[in-house]
Amino acid sequence: MRGLKTLAVIAASIVLAGCASAPAAIETVEPSAATSAAAASQPTSRLGLTCDDLLSPVLVANVLNTTTVTTDLMVRPASASPLGYSVSQFGGSSCLARGEEAAQSWVSVQVLPEATAQWATYAEKNTDVVTGASSSFGDASNVSCFAFGADSTCSVNVLVGDNWIEVIARGIAVEPSLSNEAVAEFAAPLITDIVSTVTNAAASGPVGAAPALTGVLPSDCAVYATVDEYRAAFGTAEEVLIGRQSDGEVWGIDNAAATIVAVDGCTWVPASTGQTWPLYITALPGGEWAFDRSSALMTADDSAQTVSDSVAGVDRATFGCQVYSGFCTLDTVIAGNWVQFSAERDLIGTEDEVRALLIEIAERAVARFPA
Repeated sequence: MRGLKTLAVIAASIVLAGCASAPAAIETVEPSAATSAAAASQPTSRLGLTCDDLLSPVLVANVLNTTTVTTDLMVRPASASPLGYSVSQFGGSSCLARGEEAAQSWVSVQVLPEATAQWATYAEKNTDVVTGASSSFGDASNVSCFAFGADSTCSVNVLVGDNWIEVIARGIAVEPSLSNEAVAEFAAPLITDIVSTVTNAAASGPVGAAPALTGVLPSDCAVYATVDEYRAAFGTAEEVLIGRQSDGEVWGIDNAAATIVAVDGCTWVPASTGQTWPLYITALPGGEWAFDRSSALMTADDSAQTVSDSVAGVDRATFGCQVYSGFCTLDTVIAGNWVQFSAERDLIGTEDEVRALLIEIAERAVARFPA
């Protein structure tokens, strides 16, 4: 079964770090001014770091050969999922510096505190991790750079103390003749500065507590939809496997954070294929703030629309369909949690039909949630 990272690819068409291909342009949107007056507070960095602290404009400009704007990583539509907000949920940092003129040029950095145990899992899955004196950065690191001339890329994961740092750069401006190793050397001053900033940061503060009124999410995926309910919704009589999303082989800092903050994922998989998820549901416990942040960003450019109709048991919701993935998503706030319902459009019909089905699933599920 495909993992949480693969889910992010399906839902948001994320370009995975380390792929030996030229980078795609990164699309960004700015938040709408019409955010909810009752929006929950976003967790702050437990290391006391801002995005301006982590991404030096001078060093980023040197790497990308363009002036940049530093902002929250979540301005990317690719981050509009509970998985994408996991690092911030744990009091980590998620930042982006993008070219003012060249949208395909950008550097992102994420910092996850108290991640030693999760790093060990990452190291088990990635044999290229180098530890100790041989490490290029910090206490352990995995550096992967690819030379494509002005479109060169780097993906760097570093453990420093108990903090996990991920840096991804796209559109590194170097001569076409440079090797992969030379690209890594070119980007090294920026990586070194980021690692130094995290090393010199204050000790991790306490983990923020979820609001007292946050509800409990179901532990059984069938609460969202039974096999019979799935069959009725998708017009099939075949065997269906209900399961939880596994991490799979592609495992990184988002998966680590998702494990820590208990992001939950359920899939409904036809037994005949075993590789397609016509319906999947992902939830971020206590993630109301993340929904509010994401919905403000996604409705700003009409990637999603606010659901104005009342949905029983749901505090607020947005709905949108993605042409590139073929999926439609109903994002909801349920008792302080962000619960995302996603379904494959072609198996259902029109956008309105998908919207109605996902609302029906959400309303029926909420009625069965634990008290």
